[in-house]
Amino acid sequence: MHCSLLAVGLLKTPWIREGCRLYLDRTDIDVIEIPASKQKDSTKQFEEESQALLKRLERTDGQVWVLDETGKGYSSEAFASELEKLEDQGIGVTFVLGGAYGLSDEVRNRADRIVKLSDMTFPHELCRLVFLEQFYRVQQIIKGSGYHH
Repeated sequence: MHCSLLAVGLLKTPWIREGCRLYLDRTDIDVIEIPASKQKDSTKQFEEESQALLKRLERTDGQVWVLDETGKGYSSEAFASELEKLEDQGIGVTFVLGGAYGLSDEVRNRADRIVKLSDMTFPHELCRLVFLEQFYRVQQIIKGSGYHH
């Protein structure tokens, strides 16, 4: 199963960048970074980033799972189970993570699923790190390793 993470912006915080690298070295997920908008107005920034994500999503295959605070929460085991079902069917997933101002309804409407990482709110850079750890954890749950206990 091919999986990718479509994310807005470059990682600027060194410890988050290092944490993401640690999990990327352990997984087979591709990260595609969409440049953050340089607009000063937050509404224009939000709109520009959402349009860039939608344009990039036109070239994706498989399902689109948006990471958003409005989504459904999953335990790590349930998340693994859902991804394993898709893997068994040979269906890939593109996960979408917005920028500092989130995602438009248009991006959410493009999703096959909307998933939340937590009931709490995190900076978007930290969301990337949390997601990559969970993606690694899912792979380990599917493999039956001792990482998740």
